[in-house]
Amino acid sequence: MLLRAPDYFDRFHCIADKCPRNCCVGWEVVVDNDTAAYFAGVPGPFGDRLRAGLTVDGEGERCFVRQNRRCPFLDGRNLCEIYQVLGEEHTSRTCRLHPRFTEDYGSVRETSLSASCPVAADLLLGSEERLTFPATGELEAGECWTDAWEPLLFACRERALAILQTRSLPIRTRFTWFLLFSNEVQSALDEEQTEGLQDLCEAYGDLPEELPALELTGPGLFPAALKTLERLEILEEDWLPLLRAAEAAPRRKLPDWMLERMAAYFVFRDFCKAVRDGDLLSRAEFAVLAPLCVEHLSAAGIAPQEALYRFCREIEHDPDNLAALQTAFCEDPALGLRAFFWQLAND
Repeated sequence: MLLRAPDYFDRFHCIADKCPRNCCVGWEVVVDNDTAAYFAGVPGPFGDRLRAGLTVDGEGERCFVRQNRRCPFLDGRNLCEIYQVLGEEHTSRTCRLHPRFTEDYGSVRETSLSASCPVAADLLLGSEERLTFPATGELEAGECWTDAWEPLLFACRERALAILQTRSLPIRTRFTWFLLFSNEVQSALDEEQTEGLQDLCEAYGDLPEELPALELTGPGLFPAALKTLERLEILEEDWLPLLRAAEAAPRRKLPDWMLERMAAYFVFRDFCKAVRDGDLLSRAEFAVLAPLCVEHLSAAGIAPQEALYRFCREIEHDPDNLAALQTAFCEDPALGLRAFFWQLAND
């Protein structure tokens, strides 16, 4: 099997009680079947608490009953009682793995660190170098992809990352080329002409600084994008005031390398998921929208790292919010390609 992860992956470590946005607060803590079975045999008062703390949510998943939005086993020092009493190996699988998220594409396994975690966000924005995704292992004889056109989609992602990391061009020019490329890939997928994807990758191999003539009609993405986020599901009560402050704040541009690394992170995490539903363009649009939103949020007076992990907690980490945005990219002209092109040309 081929394994791939961001180049900072092995430097991650949980900071536990030092975390500014604890993952055991606000979110539901899902308990897997094996862990629940172990809890069933834990003796004494602590075992009784474990069993009494479990419930089943509306989606049929077993989880802990939150108390004031907190996991009931998060103590007054923001440390996990289960970890302290039973050991890390007996915490829920969700707790052991977070913020690691794994995607399997046939015999390729990719693991990322969700930037909804403050430590992961710090690692992502802690270097000005191009973000890379080293691979270990290899595809052996007999191992295969899930779908015959999956390798072509991976080749498209490599080209997309190369476009985003062409540092001889300004980042907003790169974003525009990236969206143009993604739109052509989407057209090929829609027309089931995947045999032309390799030629398309080669056509975007040497980008000129001057963009092709585009139909640029205003008013652009902002503030419409922030107002769209306001209508989505809200996790933290201070999220809505932050969005509104970002709408009113004077623009504060972030460095090109920072926007580039964020976009590369989202492309790595999401681009190839199009193999499951054929929707690549909306994932490309999200990879551009997200760093631009982080830029606006940071203009409201918070550090870019905080803006990133708060955006990811509210949007990237919530499947319903992601699905709503995918729909908006397709149906709402305020979040369509023309709005992106106008915004990038006029920023």
